[in-house]
Amino acid sequence: MALAIVIVTAYLLGSVPTSYIVVYRLTGRDIRTLGDGNPGTMNVWQSVGLWPAFLVAAGDVGKGAGAVSLAYIAGLGDTSAVIAGLIAVVGHDFSIFLRLHGGNGTAAAIGALFALVPQAAMPAAAVAVLLFVAGRSKRFAGLVGLLMVPVLTFYFGLPDVRLVGVLLLLTVNAIKIVSFEGFTPAESRVRR
Repeated sequence: MALAIVIVTAYLLGSVPTSYIVVYRLTGRDIRTLGDGNPGTMNVWQSVGLWPAFLVAAGDVGKGAGAVSLAYIAGLGDTSAVIAGLIAVVGHDFSIFLRLHGGNGTAAAIGALFALVPQAAMPAAAVAVLLFVAGRSKRFAGLVGLLMVPVLTFYFGLPDVRLVGVLLLLTVNAIKIVSFEGFTPAESRVRR
């Protein structure tokens, strides 16, 4: 019963359309009509600005972290925590509040990673920030940071269930990005 409640709550939490709320409150516009149309952090950054994107990212990361944390607070184990994180990402990607549309789920997945494997996610995030500051490529820095998480999870000897969870979260995220953008980043298509 506890797992069912966590799953439903994780989906509803993931479904909260942070980017839509922030952009509408600040500009009166629907983020889905701006930039590449993706209601996610990167589109908010490119279409509205850095600070609104920061608010969106904080909310979306919080959704993923909150879902995983909820499973642990409910006394459930790693498998349930992984499921909760995945469900939050699915809720973000297919929001009930946006007629089953949503962002790519990257920020929600990052939040889930922070709650599931903080020992691996924190240094990976630090490297991603440094790479971005040095090279100004969001995509490259993010990709390196995300790919470091499973490597560090394995290196630190964290439970296999968590490693599988990390790989599942990254896979679900990659599938959504490729289904939305193909193999050409959306930002490149918008600039053409």
